Amino acid sequence: MQDKMFKATTIVAPDVSNRLILEAAFNDWAEETKPASILHVHYYHDMEAHVRGYQVVYQEPWTPYLAPEVPREQEPARMLV
Repeated sequence: MQDKMFKATTIVAPDVSNRLILEAAFNDWAEETKPASILHVHYYHDMEAHVRGYQVVYQEPWTPYLAPEVPREQEPARMLV
């Protein structure tokens, strides 16, 4: 069974009034991270802190877990008489 891994991140652009710069920051993040899917994006603007940003919840790409190979114990050869 495959487990789903979700992460959250915040992409901010402090003291920026141009939303296009924030969108470019989001696109750069998406190209770098390469999420399997994006579940939710929330835009926020904190007027007191003068910060705009996106809160993103995304699913990481699935990678199979391969257990390391463990050498088997070998039994000594026995001769049947």
